[in-house]
Amino acid sequence: MRSLRELNQQSWDDRLEARAHTYRLRGRFKFACDRLCARQPRSWLDIGTGNGFLPKVARPLLKDVHIVGTDFADNALAAADALDERVENDIDAEGLPFANATFDFVTCLEVIEHLIFPEKAMAEITRVLQPGGFAVITVPNIQFIEYLVQLVRGKMPGPAADPRHMSVFTHRFLGQILQRNGLTVTLHAGCDASPEWLAKISPRFFARTIAVEAQKNFFPDSTTLSVSAPQT
Repeated sequence: MRSLRELNQQSWDDRLEARAHTYRLRGRFKFACDRLCARQPRSWLDIGTGNGFLPKVARPLLKDVHIVGTDFADNALAAADALDERVENDIDAEGLPFANATFDFVTCLEVIEHLIFPEKAMAEITRVLQPGGFAVITVPNIQFIEYLVQLVRGKMPGPAADPRHMSVFTHRFLGQILQRNGLTVTLHAGCDASPEWLAKISPRFFARTIAVEAQKNFFPDSTTLSVSAPQT
């Protein structure tokens, strides 16, 4: 049986061969790019950067940004030529190899569902963020209506059936993890709906992907801030 690392490396081999039609500025990439443009970070960590598609499309829109990308698929990381620094890293096993408060923006797109310890990874994201810094997190949405219908019919939906996925998420569950780790949601949305405008009606049920921007609390024991609920 192949390891999780080997499964992800094979997935990246397949995606790199099909790069032209696999990577476009839409869905989670557009959400993250929009938030980066709004915040204009100076130091940005892209966890699970893969082939560096997001840094490549976002860099021209940002001013004087230093971009660090991490991934444990070395074949993908080798193709990430838009980064200032490439770091091969398994956040699940090793944490993040950066000092506290190193970055003012972190992106982590479609990563934590692959981890055995997603809450540990979230704690690491909070640790390397500067107080007041922002993180963008996206994960598959197990509460998507098509997935719920599949469950009712006795079929395992994609996010749960994928052998590379260790965890599944709803909007509420992700929000709770963020809050427990000192992050306050500033934008709770969804993407990858068809048509896309359905995500604005109900990201909880009509979007395949949960997309969240959250801010690190200025005070670790802050209890005055609360997670905003997604639209229903």
